[in-house]
Amino acid sequence: MNIKNIPVKILKLIVNIIFMLFSVSCIFPILWMINSALKTSNEFMQDSISLTRSLYVQNFIDAIQSSGFLNCFMNSAILGVINVVLTVVCALVTGYFISRYNFRFKKAIYLLFVSGMVIPMLSLLIPVFLQFKTLGMLDKPWTLTLPYLAFSMPFAVMLTENYIKSIPVELDEAAYMEGCSTFHLLSRIVFPMCSPTVAILIITSFMNAWNEFPFALVLLNNEKLRTISIGIRMFNSEHNINYPLYMAALLVSILPILIIYLIFSKQIMKGMTVGAVKG
Repeated sequence: MNIKNIPVKILKLIVNIIFMLFSVSCIFPILWMINSALKTSNEFMQDSISLTRSLYVQNFIDAIQSSGFLNCFMNSAILGVINVVLTVVCALVTGYFISRYNFRFKKAIYLLFVSGMVIPMLSLLIPVFLQFKTLGMLDKPWTLTLPYLAFSMPFAVMLTENYIKSIPVELDEAAYMEGCSTFHLLSRIVFPMCSPTVAILIITSFMNAWNEFPFALVLLNNEKLRTISIGIRMFNSEHNINYPLYMAALLVSILPILIIYLIFSKQIMKGMTVGAVKG
């Protein structure tokens, strides 16, 4: 055994232990939520940390069957899907034309999109509310569609524009020589080649719409149009909170995000490492 390698092995062991503890600290809140959701209210109040003994799955049934929860769930799902479709289509078209064509004010338009990433979303809450009120756009099924698209576009355009730059221009030229239109070029060549970027846009744009709270609270007053982030508040009361039921509702609400991530996880990892591979 080489004595010189002992300090290196000890250092690696310490580093691995630190990262393992960090990973456990990230996973623990989710595990605690699952454990709490499987407890009765009395059991949770007696000991909120110990492992559950009852496996009380009725909390999940009660959460789903509670008044308005499924409606809020479906509203957020519809908004999320619409935001995904609009973001992917608009970002791919915008990113393609910015990366491939030279035109007047090209840099200004690109900087306009990118600058949206540094503007705090909450700073726009009052101006958007006043503008929507003046135009009569409050409490509509499509009220949240425009703000959600606007908030998703800066990151989406920056990501797609950089990715499309890595695609050889010769592919476009060959497609045009074969009589391919711009629409078919985007849908049959550019779109499939941008699948890692599209996967990232799907998860991020859906999460933005699913988790958004301030604009959904201010721009919508109709109970039938409430989103899941607003619906979760129904499980809170001023004097009494059923924590196991609340945890069950939270777990149900994160299922769509988890499912989407599991479906596109490989593409997301590929998209995140493209820049590192290019160097």
